[in-house]
Amino acid sequence: MTQQSLEGWARAQGAGAGGARTYARYRLAQAAQRPLPERPARVLLGAPGPTAELPRADAAVDPDGTVRFAVHLEGAVVETVLISHASRRTVCLSSQAGCARGCVFCETGRLGLLRNLDAAEIVAQYAIAARHLGSRPRNVVFMGMGEPLDNLEEVLRAIAVLREPAGFAVPERHITVSTVGIVPRMPELYARTKAQIAVSLHAVDEGQRRALLPVARRWPLEELRAMIARAPRTVLLQWTLIDALNDADADADALARFCKGLDARVNLIPLNPGPVDSQRAPPMERCRAFQKRLADAGVRTLLRMPHGREVCGACGQLAGARRRVVSAARPG
Repeated sequence: MTQQSLEGWARAQGAGAGGARTYARYRLAQAAQRPLPERPARVLLGAPGPTAELPRADAAVDPDGTVRFAVHLEGAVVETVLISHASRRTVCLSSQAGCARGCVFCETGRLGLLRNLDAAEIVAQYAIAARHLGSRPRNVVFMGMGEPLDNLEEVLRAIAVLREPAGFAVPERHITVSTVGIVPRMPELYARTKAQIAVSLHAVDEGQRRALLPVARRWPLEELRAMIARAPRTVLLQWTLIDALNDADADADALARFCKGLDARVNLIPLNPGPVDSQRAPPMERCRAFQKRLADAGVRTLLRMPHGREVCGACGQLAGARRRVVSAARPG
């Protein structure tokens, strides 16, 4: 709940405006493990009201410091990843249990969609990671299990809670929502949040993209590109590099042409081990050559190094059947 919604609840219990504000600040500080402000009236604290325990979460720690949490929710287990890179901490959240979109290199897609998560279940994942870490991570990405735009209302509500200044206080510009390209929902995403936007692209040949992402059969590249061009801020284009499939110089050149005139950056991700045994990442020198070719064409490009592979916490690996858990413990 945001401060506004908590104040509304307190007023419904008969509290005045000042008491409602005090109660809301107190509850939000409790949830975020911040220093507690003035204690609210005993009558409010004793009233049956909004309260929740965090769900059980089992943690597996990768040698590189990445932590994958298996979060036990009602009727489902979802996965959350805490990524540490130098002084930067990022939490990767799931918005659904499973996913209906069926991207061929993604383990989650093999599950199908079990159900949407509600905002409390999404925010609980962040709280679990923060308590494990002992501090509040400043960066959040909706790149875990599920397609966020298929559960947009609850994702937007979760963002509102995460950015709440009196609570977790995650800057909205430090939150990224990733989509495989659900074109009809993208205008609403643009209008209702200042969060960053990422689009899973992976190919700019229509047939090749359809083979990788079944969603492309409904919304072709021309429609997707037109929607990206309408974005009110820079869009991150995600490109999973797959050996001998989309890593050639010609692929880089086609991607550069696609980016021309767009306010976009490209995020290159060498393929992580996934459901298709024959698909693998290109050699690192090929990945770097692909990055350089894009950069030489004037495209802003980042080559992302793998994180969390040993505990199957990397991109495309969540809910994978072939897990090797290095260590497991419940977060404190």
